[in-house]
Amino acid sequence: MELGSKAKTCRDLAKEGNEISSDSTRSCETRSIRKPKVNDGRRNATFIRHASVLSPGSPWAVSVMAGPAGGGGESPRLIPARVPAVFEVSTAPGSASFGKNEVGVTVTAPSRRPVAARVLDLPERPGVYRIEFTPEEVGTHLVEVSIGGDKLAAGPLVAKVYDASLIRVTDLGNAIVGQQCQFKVDASAAGEGQLEISINEGEVPNHVQVVGGGRCLVFWRPETATPHRVDIKFNGEAVPSSPFVFHVAAAQKVSIDTSQIELIPVGETAACAVRVEGSSGGELTVTVRGPRGEIPVRLTGDAVSGLIASFTPRHVGPHTLTAHYNNQPIPGTPFVCKAYDGNLVNVTGGTLARVGVPVQLAVDAAQAGEGNLEITVAARGLNIPTQVHPQGNARFTVSFTPTEACDHVVNVSFNKMRVPGCPLVLSVSEGSGGGARVTLPGPVPLHRPAALTLHHPSASLDQIEVNVEGDRRVVSCKAIGAGPNGASVPAAVSAAGPGVFKAEFVPRAVGEHRLNVLVNSSPIPASPFHLKVYDVTAIRVKDVAHGTVGKPVTF
Repeated sequence: MELGSKAKTCRDLAKEGNEISSDSTRSCETRSIRKPKVNDGRRNATFIRHASVLSPGSPWAVSVMAGPAGGGGESPRLIPARVPAVFEVSTAPGSASFGKNEVGVTVTAPSRRPVAARVLDLPERPGVYRIEFTPEEVGTHLVEVSIGGDKLAAGPLVAKVYDASLIRVTDLGNAIVGQQCQFKVDASAAGEGQLEISINEGEVPNHVQVVGGGRCLVFWRPETATPHRVDIKFNGEAVPSSPFVFHVAAAQKVSIDTSQIELIPVGETAACAVRVEGSSGGELTVTVRGPRGEIPVRLTGDAVSGLIASFTPRHVGPHTLTAHYNNQPIPGTPFVCKAYDGNLVNVTGGTLARVGVPVQLAVDAAQAGEGNLEITVAARGLNIPTQVHPQGNARFTVSFTPTEACDHVVNVSFNKMRVPGCPLVLSVSEGSGGGARVTLPGPVPLHRPAALTLHHPSASLDQIEVNVEGDRRVVSCKAIGAGPNGASVPAAVSAAGPGVFKAEFVPRAVGEHRLNVLVNSSPIPASPFHLKVYDVTAIRVKDVAHGTVGKPVTF
């Protein structure tokens, strides 16, 4: 006989080679049973068998001989709960007959409680007696039959009771052409038997993964945008609500823009756009789970004009956004947003300072979440060098040395958000350095002249020396032509007015430069000073591609 391709797949939830009890399940195996080819195309059905023996329905005939040497040895029977189960007892041909009163029967349920049973005459069939009982419990029932007070030598009959109404099917919903779908079947309370699953009368293949405990996942992939019917039977009986119908939508390209919600402030609304191309309608589900559970998400718009998912974080920490369209995860999700709160950054330090005396401030961002901390100190509108020293656990010490007797403004921002207490204004008074003070520019470009201005009311030009250190090089600056050997040097100190001197030099390397200022060979207060040098020509922009309006471009 020719075997066709209409496949049925069996999965056995019983332990290999052994029967299992009605209230337990085991690992599974897969078998393929082929049917003869017919003319209605491919057919696929899945069977999950959780008994090692399957038998037809009652009544079951049991041939016995009078006396303890009687027969029995019957295979376990599968019978439904709340339906009368029937056994027929008769003598084998040529054996001595027995009367109804000589037939005894005891039925024991899995809970060890007795089940009422009765023996009936069959007038039309002399010598044949019918045993009937109606089981209520799921599980193995033992049927003890005795003839004239002697039990059957082969032991009790075994009835495996099942209940198809206890099977639960969950995670049903819509599907998309070409994408794998799944639903769950829970047969843990239904007893032993065979679970049959077919989609579109076997036209659509499905695959079953047993997860244990009588539960399984069913996977399938629709190929057409039409409703798909799922029939589920247990021992030939339809389970509750079967057949089930999946509505299958055409494949659509769905994308979500999360570029604006990587860092989000607590208490402010965050939003991301979901774009569905070629949509004829579908179901969008967006959930956000924060450090203390799920938070509400508001969906606005439609698939044509664009969908917007918005939410407001209430606590600092990671927020996981999960999005599904027609029960399928949208690429790029789950996505973790990081909520922060700049109001939880604390800045402490003094409000008074002196020229040449280092100042320290403490910045504590331990409770503020993830983000970028920016700290600047400015005097007379120009930023001055600062040093930031990490102390661990998002705590920092900021230090700088004032060089002028004027107000110094400290600004601290967290993710571009100014923190409480800023700007912090420090009043700087004259120090003990005879009124010497230095003015420095902000960061300066490479290979461009830079200048330091020294204010000293009592110094003369030949008493001033400036050493510039950068990239392991030292440039000595004195009065022009007044080097140690009388030769010219690359930088020079010149008078710029009464008590004002200017040291000019050209930096040759990128990075931080140290400027040592000495008067009469002694460093002035706050020396050395620091100056940063940059090179904008060293920046390279790569991988610039063509862009599309409304879509992110990365380079």
